[in-house]
Amino acid sequence: MCGIAGILRFDGANADPAQARLMARVLAHRGPDGEGVHASGPAALAHRRLAIIDLSDKAAQPMFNEDGALWLVFNGEIYNYVELRPSLRARHHRFVSDTDSEVILHQYEEDGLDCTRRFNGMWAFGLWDSRRQELILSRDRLGEKPLYYFADSSELLFASEIKALLALRPDLAEPDLPELARFLATGWMETGSETFFRRIRQVPPGHTLTVSASGRMALDRYWELPREEEYGPVSPRQAADTIRELLEDSVRLRLRSDVPIGTCLSGGLDSSSVVDIESRLLQGRAIHTFSSIFEVNGFSEKRFIEAVNSAYHTVAHRTTPSSDFQEILPRILWHQEAPLAGPGIYPQWCVMALARGKVKVLFDGLGAEELLGGYFYYYSEHLADLWAHARTPAGASALVEAFGRILRRVPLREAARLLRDGVRRVRGEPRPAGFQAGWHADYLVPDLADSLNENIDASCGRKESFLGKVLRDDLTRTSVPKLLHYADRNSMAHGLEARIPFLDYRLVEFCLKLPGRLRIETGTTKAPLRRAMRGFLPPIIAERIDKKGFPEPLECWLKDGGHDWVRGLLLSERTRSRGIFRMDRLGKALDEHRAGLLRTLPLYRALTLEIWLRLFQDGEGAPLFADRNLAAP
Repeated sequence: MCGIAGILRFDGANADPAQARLMARVLAHRGPDGEGVHASGPAALAHRRLAIIDLSDKAAQPMFNEDGALWLVFNGEIYNYVELRPSLRARHHRFVSDTDSEVILHQYEEDGLDCTRRFNGMWAFGLWDSRRQELILSRDRLGEKPLYYFADSSELLFASEIKALLALRPDLAEPDLPELARFLATGWMETGSETFFRRIRQVPPGHTLTVSASGRMALDRYWELPREEEYGPVSPRQAADTIRELLEDSVRLRLRSDVPIGTCLSGGLDSSSVVDIESRLLQGRAIHTFSSIFEVNGFSEKRFIEAVNSAYHTVAHRTTPSSDFQEILPRILWHQEAPLAGPGIYPQWCVMALARGKVKVLFDGLGAEELLGGYFYYYSEHLADLWAHARTPAGASALVEAFGRILRRVPLREAARLLRDGVRRVRGEPRPAGFQAGWHADYLVPDLADSLNENIDASCGRKESFLGKVLRDDLTRTSVPKLLHYADRNSMAHGLEARIPFLDYRLVEFCLKLPGRLRIETGTTKAPLRRAMRGFLPPIIAERIDKKGFPEPLECWLKDGGHDWVRGLLLSERTRSRGIFRMDRLGKALDEHRAGLLRTLPLYRALTLEIWLRLFQDGEGAPLFADRNLAAP
């Protein structure tokens, strides 16, 4: 896990290694263990190292192949590198290190751009092929690792984080206002090649960008998500057995490390399943767990976390986030380089801070909710699927049974709304995109409000369930890209590597092929995983239905001590001058929130947007770029 950066000149000039080094030093938090730079003709590559596998100097980057024609900077892990090395040795490739990075170089020599199809891992890499005079920029299948770039007629710049690009080109801090308006309304971010900076792009997940020294660029997709209808018949038991087998192998591969490993433990089914599998694979060795616990009624997951720590041989570490979040928020935003969709990122930040210095790798249970339908709002699509088959006695019985189970999780009024929404899906009405949790277009000035697309296309492919369609969207557009962004930046801000077993591409492909009826089974969310872990996990965990995710009593915090601070920021003349918000509506929203008539989320997004604009557009983060040795505010 590292920070990478580089330059490719298109104008015949030689790339400046000092500029590449400057970009890398802005990424020092991503790689506190070392720095390297290589320049050759039009290309310069820079690397900041977080040593995880092979801690020796032989694993330092930029890394080159046997004849020095290929040079690599790499961020991430190729988990199946052990399995790939024998076949490469058989083809007479010589390894000088024990790191996974070297496998990329030799696999590229064998397969060219198709090398990525052989990798099981998370990655963003830049590879300079001096023979072909081409720069290869590649990103893993689901986008666990970031890779940004800017190109004009004279050069291309690339880096793990946008702030490294801004260190050379401060003028690139110009925001993309329509993209930001969509984010405010829906919470979506980084769903394609766009970013919140108008002229900066990212390599999309599952793609490779090839850039020649003449400036020619070609974007190739190397991975497609499978469709639900492609999968043959499978029973609930078969689904559970396969998921357990794939998850166990995913954890096995991700336990490869030469440094200490820990696990984020929230007390839910997903992270607890990871702890269980780790415990069996490690055969009794202690597991370090890291948890955020709120000592506030209605928000605490303490009893679930303690149940897991009591059931396994763990060394438990706990933190209680403080309410003084306004001091930490600008620092989080500087690392995230984006406004925040919701407040759950703060307890995750606190967990990462807790783990710093104790471990260098952290497992995270991210992704299972979107693969297997864990959130309550998926019930609308689940009920739509059941309603569509309710004309038969068996179908009607399944609908009644599911509705009864849903009533155990949500109040009757909410369950009735979910059922109504499901019926609307069957009738062909589109799924609302979210003006989420109290957000309204009238917060924005008219031009930005008109730019919003208020609906998500809810049409299903042939034989694809309503649930399968929305889970696919959440995996690729609406939820997982955002959560991966948060997890990468929060972990790297503290010099940690986050590993996500549920996003092993083999497990993702299997779950996407499963029919929706097997993912939520007559009202039971994540049914295959529950069945797979039954008999392994403590019953209080295996059967719980009230998972909160990362709960956070932000509403209480704002009302108790933060309201005046938020009001001062959002109603300032500087905010007004940006021409984004209708200030009268924003002021009314603040009054409604204090009176308990409005949820916190709309104000939270507006608040983090304003702080983000001050850090990047207004240049309040400029001192960070000026001081070459400063990695965080």
